[in-house]
Amino acid sequence: MKKKLRVAVLSGGKSPEYEVSCSSGKMVSEALEKRGHKALPLVITKEGRGYEDLFDSKVDVVFIAMHGPFGEDGTVQGLLELAGIPYTGSGVLASALGMDKLAFRQAIMGTGVLVPKYLVLEKGDRVDKVWKNFQLPVVVKPSSQGSSVGVSIVRAKKDLKKALEKAFDFGPRVIVEEFLSGTEVTCGILGNEKPIALPVAEIVPKKEFFDYEAKYTPGMSEEIVPARISPGLTSKVKETALKVYRAVSCLGFGRVDMIICQGKPYVLEINTIPGLTPNSLLPKEAAVAGIAYPELIEKVVEFALQKNVPQIK
Repeated sequence: MKKKLRVAVLSGGKSPEYEVSCSSGKMVSEALEKRGHKALPLVITKEGRGYEDLFDSKVDVVFIAMHGPFGEDGTVQGLLELAGIPYTGSGVLASALGMDKLAFRQAIMGTGVLVPKYLVLEKGDRVDKVWKNFQLPVVVKPSSQGSSVGVSIVRAKKDLKKALEKAFDFGPRVIVEEFLSGTEVTCGILGNEKPIALPVAEIVPKKEFFDYEAKYTPGMSEEIVPARISPGLTSKVKETALKVYRAVSCLGFGRVDMIICQGKPYVLEINTIPGLTPNSLLPKEAAVAGIAYPELIEKVVEFALQKNVPQIK
């Protein structure tokens, strides 16, 4: 990219992932400066204040480094669409689908990819249907959170109530799904109309599962790139990730999380704004593909400028 840009970097916001977002934003700003661009860091407060600063600054593009609700879910994307300001990552619909696990699974239903067996509970629903559909253990998670926020593995019936209460703290709908034992993998994607899959990463958490702490605390998990799986299975994981990315109409970048059970990849979720911290998976995958961090960030900006965002003259 020859032209030097003014890039507003949005981070923070009204999300449980506030601190991770701030770390991503700091890294992104430093990378943009290294590539010769002018980074304008804008940290949105936990109360949701600070967006007004965006409209006081003339920028070429906005880099959204916000994770979770009120950042990754289509809300900020809609604001920028209305303002006619180019921004990184997926559009409103894809962002919303990626954040809502139920809507996401419904969106990819016709693609042929595998997902764990699941059911949806709302507050007030009888929980006995959990035991009619599943054997222990089961996974309980909020429908609309990222980074494993609010997720529990239930191994005893007596623990289901507490797990549901924890998940319902983050929204009105909860997903209960079968627990699949296998190899956790993730595959990053870069691009718009012709996306490419990055090397597959294998995740070996040192806790019970790859929860929020394991994801963002150095030393709490081992991430192996490329994953220790066969070439054929690697190709299948990449193919699945690309199929999901296209089905949701993602743009720019993303990451699809899966678990390989009995030789088959099951899709867990898609991250439309993957973590960009020093401990995050997408940058590690890109590095193995020969894409250094500053170059990765600049590529994401380039993809943003290729999108058709209506400009306000």
